[in-house]
Amino acid sequence: MLYKRKILICLSLLVFYLITHAQITSSPYTIFAAGQIQDNGFGALRAMGGTGIAFSSDKYLNNTNPASYAGIDSLRFMFEFGFFGAYTSFKTNQLYQSKIDGNIRYLALGLRVRKNWSASLGIVPVSSVGYSINTDETVEGSTTSLNKTYTGTGGINQFYFGNAVRLFKNLSAGIHVSYLFGNIEQQEIIEQNSYFSECVLSNKYFFNNLYFDYGLQYNFEHGKMRYSAGVIFGNKTSLTTSNEQLLAYASDTIIINGDETKFNIPLKFGIGIGIEQTEKFRLGIDYKTEKWSSARFKNPMLSTRDSERLSAGFEYTPKKGYKDQGLNLLYYRFGINFLTSYLVIDETRVNSSSFTCGIGIPMKRELSIINLAFEYGINGTLKNNLIRENYFAAHVNFTLQDRWFIKSRYD
Repeated sequence: MLYKRKILICLSLLVFYLITHAQITSSPYTIFAAGQIQDNGFGALRAMGGTGIAFSSDKYLNNTNPASYAGIDSLRFMFEFGFFGAYTSFKTNQLYQSKIDGNIRYLALGLRVRKNWSASLGIVPVSSVGYSINTDETVEGSTTSLNKTYTGTGGINQFYFGNAVRLFKNLSAGIHVSYLFGNIEQQEIIEQNSYFSECVLSNKYFFNNLYFDYGLQYNFEHGKMRYSAGVIFGNKTSLTTSNEQLLAYASDTIIINGDETKFNIPLKFGIGIGIEQTEKFRLGIDYKTEKWSSARFKNPMLSTRDSERLSAGFEYTPKKGYKDQGLNLLYYRFGINFLTSYLVIDETRVNSSSFTCGIGIPMKRELSIINLAFEYGINGTLKNNLIRENYFAAHVNFTLQDRWFIKSRYD
């Protein structure tokens, strides 16, 4: 038992480091605001379009609704981590380019603390920045051409402590107490030529603050069927922000006084419904909105609106009993996801959609599961000379469970 805990501690530290230093996107749209907002669904839910507001954390952890932790089995300790790889093609009306990304995605654990109290601890990305844009510009009043490169890396991470309490037999409530932290570094690089030495303007932003979001889940059974509903809510939160600017030219580095920057995590609200037959199938539909319309940014070409996300997911297993083997033991999952982004660039909306599928592979007497998810999606548009991204992503998630709380009768 002790060696298992040591392995988990070492693995957790490694994953924590990789997540906080990860670049998980190469989208040019991440040049705006705090970058690309990341879906917070864990591995198994990725194959169901990120749907999960009404699902409990019985077979795997579900952080889309903190009330879901009430479903954790009293004898099990749950440990999860996931990683992904993605191939993305970027297309404009004139150009085409592709890129491969990949990294560890999240780390989480969960357990039942008391009879009616369950908890989860984890780290997930909130937003991600990763872009590199090359341009040729002419110096005003001359024919001299300069090559400029704009790059951005970093993002905001969420370290959360989730708690769920079963208020009544069919009703549970939960809360995430989170610490948001991270940094975003933007650089403008003017390459060296016969007239200029290389010049690098670096702009680094640091973010941190506490954040709270809440959830409710209600379920009831009728015959062989179980029906559930969930609600989530998150307050608007202002992040504490500091800024550091550096100008490097030739062999000199100049520190520039950073400007004051404000960034808010908007108010969010979501609802979900689900229907399932135990160890047979589950079906869910989610709707979530985030109130970005009140946000204001300095870029005159950028405006914002409230984002809306609609998803649906389905999970099915053909198994009928403990004697089943092979393909009958697998969980088959499908999902769709439609997102109207908060970004409006030059009066053009930037939306995305995706189709997902995957399987869950039970191991070790079905306590632990390997989850594979495959996702094809489209982000952006070719309208008004913008960029359309087509991507294919593969997600691998390990849901490791063990019976840590059973006392041996005999030595």
